[in-house]
Amino acid sequence: MSKGYIKGREGKKHKDRFIPIHPELVTSCVRLKTQIHSGSSEDEFFFMVYPGREMTLQNIYHNFRRYLDKAGIPHTGRGPRVHDFRHTYCVNLLLKWTEEGKDLMAYLPYMRTMLGHEGFEETAYYLKLTAAAYPSIRKSLKTAFPDIIGEVISDVREFY
Repeated sequence: MSKGYIKGREGKKHKDRFIPIHPELVTSCVRLKTQIHSGSSEDEFFFMVYPGREMTLQNIYHNFRRYLDKAGIPHTGRGPRVHDFRHTYCVNLLLKWTEEGKDLMAYLPYMRTMLGHEGFEETAYYLKLTAAAYPSIRKSLKTAFPDIIGEVISDVREFY
């Protein structure tokens, strides 16, 4: 963590991965570790119920719902969900890269790695999501990935 990443154990498809984190988050995590994990080893779980036992998805979900309630944010059957942070991050990162004129072909492998995706197709989902939400960057995405965001030419009524 102090090196700028968190090791995710047994994540998606039961793989470990290294998740890069922002320097400000590193500082906060190091401070928190000294406060609540001072006796823990470096390879101890950071998010745990008690020493030696990591938080489960159910623990995380329960805490998330509690924090939503404290913040006065209603939870509907459709969200917000913990996973929405992942989507929001990806969409905002793609928007940022596009606004900065970054070469998406060069940068998307970084996103793919951060997300733990094995293939480009999984990451391409975020390209479609971003293009739908931000038509202004559709041109950049279409130039970089002409086959990812296809055009539908059909009679819309056939889908009703």
